[in-house]
Amino acid sequence: MKGLQKLKFYCQLCEKQCRDQNGFKQHCSSESHLRQVAVFGQNSGRFIRGYSEQFLSNFLDMMAVSHRNTRIKATVAYNEYIANKTHVHMNSTKWTTLTEFVKYLGREKLCEIEETPKGWFITYKPRDKEEQLRDRMEMEKKQKEENEEMRSANLLARQIAKQNKKAGEEKEEEKKADAIDLDDGEREKINLHVSGGLNSALEKNGEKKRKEMVDANVGGMFSSSGSKKAKAGEVDEEGKAIKKRKKLKWMRRANIVCRKTETGEKGTVVRVNLDDREADVKLKESGSVIKNVNEDEFEPVCPGVGGKCAVVRNHDFVGEEGKVLGVDANTGEVTIESFKRGIQFKANSSDVARLV
Repeated sequence: MKGLQKLKFYCQLCEKQCRDQNGFKQHCSSESHLRQVAVFGQNSGRFIRGYSEQFLSNFLDMMAVSHRNTRIKATVAYNEYIANKTHVHMNSTKWTTLTEFVKYLGREKLCEIEETPKGWFITYKPRDKEEQLRDRMEMEKKQKEENEEMRSANLLARQIAKQNKKAGEEKEEEKKADAIDLDDGEREKINLHVSGGLNSALEKNGEKKRKEMVDANVGGMFSSSGSKKAKAGEVDEEGKAIKKRKKLKWMRRANIVCRKTETGEKGTVVRVNLDDREADVKLKESGSVIKNVNEDEFEPVCPGVGGKCAVVRNHDFVGEEGKVLGVDANTGEVTIESFKRGIQFKANSSDVARLV
């Protein structure tokens, strides 16, 4: 079958081109097509968004290769794009017409567009790799400077606290040295005088003093418990905030093994979209690809001893690749030897994914 076939006999969900109406009818009643339709019905917006991203990416790649920095008519570029039989059709995206798609390119500043009496013209001017590399190096330099400033500030704060503590200890030692060294006889006289004064005071105001002391102690107990509760509440609020901050994106890379939380079916991440926390997962048993899934629907699969893995979340070494040396069945932690750093560290098995 050479050349383009009729668009009305093409199924975008299954990516299958049928020869005629009878073949398309048979395909629509097949089990695989009905399964894909059921999956599409659960979240149609996710599929349309995925097809739109794929259409835009393929179109810009074609423009970068064939018409880089050249002014070309939009219809000519579109006809060149659809010449490929396996292209993503526009009727499966969020753009219904070519004019709407061209306006989107101009609105997002992906291409320079121009409307003339002869139609729409587009010019694709991609950024050079050197410029992108320069921008990335500048961002890395800024991050290093910020990290260095934070480390310097923390070091200075620790030094100030240590100096204040040392100064307080020196003052206490000076007070003790300035204390009067009394003779034994004078000490006995002072002790007797103090004990006699206390006895007389207790005889006169015994019950009153005891009552005030008990009330003060009871009030202190309640105040201390209240402060403890307040501190516990503060710790709980801080702990919740930390937990929220630690809920990171873990499906940030391809070629990692994951498991569906509902059915337990394993799959492999084949494409990642960091902005929407979505990815395409190829299931192992059925071989089908579920597009634009949310990372909350899956969980990472930890390999056994000797397997290659990557830390994907809730760890200081997120993104680190290594080899599993051991697994602790009681705590659920795994010991990993880093390929890059050459060190060994521990991580929770639920935060580690096997590499394909």
